[in-house]
Amino acid sequence: MTEVDKKREATASIRGYFYQLDAALLDILSAGLDDEVVIEGIEDFDRYTDDGVIYSQVKYYAEQTLTDSVLRDPLHKLFVHFHKLADADRAGRKYLLYGHFADVRIDITELSVERFKSLMEYRKEVKDAAGAKSYEKKSLLDDVAASDEVIDAFCKTFEIKLSTEFSAHRGAVIDAVRKNQNISALEAEGFHYPKAFDFIATLATKKDHRDRTTTRRALQEHLKGTQAVHHRWLLREKEVSEYSKFMRRLYFAPDNSLGVVRAFIIDAGRADGATICDQLREIARKWSSAKIRNIPNSDRHTPFIVLRNAPDKLISEVKSDLFDTGTEFVDGFPYRGSPFRNDHINTAQTRERQISLRFADDIDQLAEALAGVGKKLCHLYDFFVERPLDLALPGVKSRLFSIPIEDLSVIKKII
Repeated sequence: MTEVDKKREATASIRGYFYQLDAALLDILSAGLDDEVVIEGIEDFDRYTDDGVIYSQVKYYAEQTLTDSVLRDPLHKLFVHFHKLADADRAGRKYLLYGHFADVRIDITELSVERFKSLMEYRKEVKDAAGAKSYEKKSLLDDVAASDEVIDAFCKTFEIKLSTEFSAHRGAVIDAVRKNQNISALEAEGFHYPKAFDFIATLATKKDHRDRTTTRRALQEHLKGTQAVHHRWLLREKEVSEYSKFMRRLYFAPDNSLGVVRAFIIDAGRADGATICDQLREIARKWSSAKIRNIPNSDRHTPFIVLRNAPDKLISEVKSDLFDTGTEFVDGFPYRGSPFRNDHINTAQTRERQISLRFADDIDQLAEALAGVGKKLCHLYDFFVERPLDLALPGVKSRLFSIPIEDLSVIKKII
């Protein structure tokens, strides 16, 4: 590539725009749940809060030093907006210059009126009649009737926030996604961040500013199902053994969630009783402490089971088979004709009472049962054939993992 080609290369501009979108995404993730953020609004992105508006202009200059001349134009642009506002409308307005520079050689603390005026000054080249060059001092404020009081008010609203270079900045965004979605780093980088970035990039293309407006709540709603879609792709593209190994490493490492209450929600509408029982015995063996003798009662654990889309006859058949083959379970019905009893399904497992499974006949029963486990974190594994479960459990600290399967027999390979 020649030097001429390099000067025309768009890489820096593209990285700068990606950096801007990442910065907007990071701002949304740190905003209030219903704070409105406008992408490509008055500035690169604007956040509207109960206290006012924050206008953010983003710069990514990996090869350029932040100097007075570099700061002048973006600072002037922000000031012009502030100056045009009516006095009553200036309250609650904040202006942020956010970005990364190769180096910083100026003071970036709060500006004074004098410092602001000096930043607006520049030298303009002029030529006399003979063509001789000279320079005269000019200011971007020459055509602006701005009082010191207005300049001072603006200076108090303006801030420079330095950020990291491109890769580190993107890593910070991915970490913010991870924390926001309460997921692993692998899930954040591989599934959720790409979809979040696409969400922001799509908004930026909208013509109407109202269509470029979003909230953290809207982003979180958009990210629902991300995990299930990617896992469905994995199921299609990978061999069963490779897919099972990946899911096991991702969600079922034996030491990745000690002290967690687990619930296995199994789409059993197309399965037969024998196949279901085969999977449930393996779940009991792997994820129940029933057969472990030397463990304190306080550390014992028994998984919950829901057979989703299964008819009552199939559920009864499964329970009967498990009972006949010695798998002890509780299901919330301590006697014939009993209403569902939360205290029964949460019967304590002990060395003597080797409860291996806790059956909830539907999602409502599961929600009631999990409400009785206190402040423990609950992991819900949704093994689905057609559609993932859309589940919210108010008052329960939980995470839902959507795991697509083609048939139930793969479950014991995964867990």
